[in-house]
Amino acid sequence: MAWTKQPVQYGLPGPYPNVQYGQQPGYPQMQMMQSVQQSSNTTVVLNQQPQRPVGTRDWSTGVFGCLEDASSCMMTCCCTPYYSCFLAVELGESCCLPMCFCPGECIPLCGTSVPWLVALRVKLREANKIKGNIMGDCIAVCCCPLCVMCQLKREHDFTRQHPNNE
Repeated sequence: MAWTKQPVQYGLPGPYPNVQYGQQPGYPQMQMMQSVQQSSNTTVVLNQQPQRPVGTRDWSTGVFGCLEDASSCMMTCCCTPYYSCFLAVELGESCCLPMCFCPGECIPLCGTSVPWLVALRVKLREANKIKGNIMGDCIAVCCCPLCVMCQLKREHDFTRQHPNNE
């Protein structure tokens, strides 16, 4: 058997060595494929509608903004059971909602004596896309439930006066 020198072919380097790149015997043989480039003109038009992010605004008044609404503050302090029923009806719930929970039994389970008020606050906050979370609602109700009742009334009045407020 005579040794003959074969011409070496050089090409573009690829991911795998093959005979054309000086491959050692015993490696799998791969054939070079030609790539065909096609060019096309494509125009992409994006038409994005402005989207309203969740939770875009703050409460219209703070929890301790009772001086902005003295009548609610007085009614809440002087006649809490009546005002609780009034507030529930204002927010689209049954007048009996505040009486559904026994305050003494709910403290160990919920951490607050007025879980119905937490539910109303969450409902109003979610319906009006107000920043916050349930934990913040629970803390506010635990700290001062009467002030939260006044805040809910003020917020409800604000949303009725400004229906398109984003």
